[in-house]
Amino acid sequence: MLENKFFIAGSGYFSVAKKGNAIIQSFLDFDVEVVDSHAAKVAEVLQELQQVHDALRTVSLFSPRKVVCYKNVTFFGDDAAMKSEAVQAWVQKIQQALVQFSEVGFLLTTGAIDRRLKIVKWFLENCHSEIFDEPKRVDCERHILARIGHMGKKIKPDGLNQLLQYTGNNLGIIDGELDKLLLYAHGKNEITREDIEAVGVDLHGDTFFETVDLFFGDASEPFLCGIRRYFLHQEEGRPLLAALQNRTRLLIQLRYFYENDGVEKISKPVLEQLKNRYAAVYGRVDGGILAQNPWYLGKLMEIAQKCSHRDWIQVQVALLHATVDLAEHYSQQRVIFERLYFYRKSFSSAQRLENVGV
Repeated sequence: MLENKFFIAGSGYFSVAKKGNAIIQSFLDFDVEVVDSHAAKVAEVLQELQQVHDALRTVSLFSPRKVVCYKNVTFFGDDAAMKSEAVQAWVQKIQQALVQFSEVGFLLTTGAIDRRLKIVKWFLENCHSEIFDEPKRVDCERHILARIGHMGKKIKPDGLNQLLQYTGNNLGIIDGELDKLLLYAHGKNEITREDIEAVGVDLHGDTFFETVDLFFGDASEPFLCGIRRYFLHQEEGRPLLAALQNRTRLLIQLRYFYENDGVEKISKPVLEQLKNRYAAVYGRVDGGILAQNPWYLGKLMEIAQKCSHRDWIQVQVALLHATVDLAEHYSQQRVIFERLYFYRKSFSSAQRLENVGV
């Protein structure tokens, strides 16, 4: 077993992060070098691995002792990147460096892992390893009761059920809701369901499509709340960005139909007419806009009329540029989406003013 080498993994993100932070804090007088993983493509993974390898081999200028922390790694599961021979070769170089530079501390934190991989087995066998899977409901109940009991309070069974309904089995969200709840019920000995409903927020539901819908709405406050809820559940904004790009692509085409064909509402007969009119342009319609559900396109047509055809194209360009922004400013993902929202909304506001003749 290698000294000062730690491998912390599992689907229980909150527990993995908490354990990782505790390990880093234990290296009191060490110079800590952190590589926070943002890699999505093989080329990016290779760049990070080389950076970690170089960090292990580089002598610190600020302290005689050093620890390298490789955080939030995502490709130790069933991931395409781990199937790359180049990636495997670099991971093996890191493993060799861990043996060679025994005085250097090392911590790797990752999500779910594929224990069948030879590379993963090496970390489990040679490092101080712990696996934190997503907690079960009974574990979350014990956590809640322990925190409330530590404050000298109790919680009714229906209140406990309501809290878990709001949070799911996510210890990070549970602790955030408990902080609010304990402050709200400061003068009470027993926490009730009414207390939870008064200050709690349902953060367990699927926020993905809700956030997409709110992005194209004109009410700022619901969107800002929605994007906050999204990032409470998700660490990665790129799936959301892809969904926004796909929907905007449909809005661009619908706005074209509106401006050039006078189509204001979509119905099944109207969609058949568009298929006949644009058969030569679209070719096969399978999977394209003309193969979408008429009811769904009808709802999108209402949104498409908020901006001009040119404006929707500019929104799509901004969404495409955001792909780079998310990669370069990973810690600012929520801010990036907020800026995109207000950029999109500026076109919608201008269109409303034009419609009323202002």
